[in-house]
Amino acid sequence: MRVLGWVNDHFILPRIARVVDIHLPADDRARLHAACAAPFVLCPNHPEFFTDWMLDKWLTTRFAPNAASWADPAVVNGMGRAARWVWLANGLVAAVRGPELERALDYSGESLARGDGALIHPEGEVNWDNEAMGPLRAGAVRIAERANALAPRVAHVVPLAWFIRFREDATPGLQQELDYVERRLGVTAPRLAGPAQRLGTLYEHLLEREAKPYDIELGPRSDGFACRFERGLAEAMQRLSTAWPEYRPPVLPAAPEAAARVWRSAARKLTDPSPDFRRHVTVIDKMLRLVPAGVHEPKLTQEQVSERVKRLRLDWLRGTLRDNVTRFVPRAAARRDVFIRVAEPVAIGAQASHDEALATMRERMLVALATARKDALERLGPPVLYANPFHD
Repeated sequence: MRVLGWVNDHFILPRIARVVDIHLPADDRARLHAACAAPFVLCPNHPEFFTDWMLDKWLTTRFAPNAASWADPAVVNGMGRAARWVWLANGLVAAVRGPELERALDYSGESLARGDGALIHPEGEVNWDNEAMGPLRAGAVRIAERANALAPRVAHVVPLAWFIRFREDATPGLQQELDYVERRLGVTAPRLAGPAQRLGTLYEHLLEREAKPYDIELGPRSDGFACRFERGLAEAMQRLSTAWPEYRPPVLPAAPEAAARVWRSAARKLTDPSPDFRRHVTVIDKMLRLVPAGVHEPKLTQEQVSERVKRLRLDWLRGTLRDNVTRFVPRAAARRDVFIRVAEPVAIGAQASHDEALATMRERMLVALATARKDALERLGPPVLYANPFHD
């Protein structure tokens, strides 16, 4: 465990994630130390893949070296037997579903009761946007409740957020990465268009690729990506409701993206659904992976573009050794700094309302994220911006 902490500090973060400096103010450091004195669950945001794991390790090495750290089962179990041994030796817990989930919750509750704590990203999945935060899930609250049944002291969840900023213009690195992605996907876009416009062209191409086999009507490109995306998603869900009413979730949000997530979540819980139904849900899942960044904003930061390029590589590039390595260990396009802020812990009582606890967590995490963003602005100046190809 100590060995991986050293390797992370001296090689992985500076050389692969290209993190030059991590800024954690003294007051926040003291707040985190105090929070770890009681049964605790650390709850950071989840803006990107891989770097977040390494920042988890950076935090736990300093504040909670024996914490039970939750991760996607594909990470814990999907990188081979040797990697699985390393992850389990370093306290990772696979965020499994079904009956095994209860065992994982019990294990983590026991970790809190021992004073070792736990770490979980309450968004549940990577958000892929440094400027925003996804919906929170109740895993952290449930872990705290398990600890309350075992320990005399009330367990707390500790909201915190980091904001990752390039220290320099990342355009050259992004252009080089997009050269490779376009070549692998068979897409051509003029280099002079810049990283954001090239990213927009890739998104248009992939959306059309997913819609074409099912004759999903998107409309002309002149309608804009955001409009075509929602139109295609709505039609795909309408077909699900018509063809398989027995699988339709009882409550669906009005917004197409939120409704699609509910469909996907419900499908994952089915034990033996129709193979055709699974195929159609896979289409929705692929479309959700193309959720555009900041459609209401006229500009994108280069960090947002970088995160979306990483996601494209993770979701769409397969087959070569380079692709397989980059899926799990992506290298940043330029050097970066990380700014971390820690919010006041949220006590989880015996009769705690999950909705109220999550609302308080979210409010405090958003304040921490805004403060970390302000820290980055004061230290590094304004970010590099591109015209947003997804702007509605």
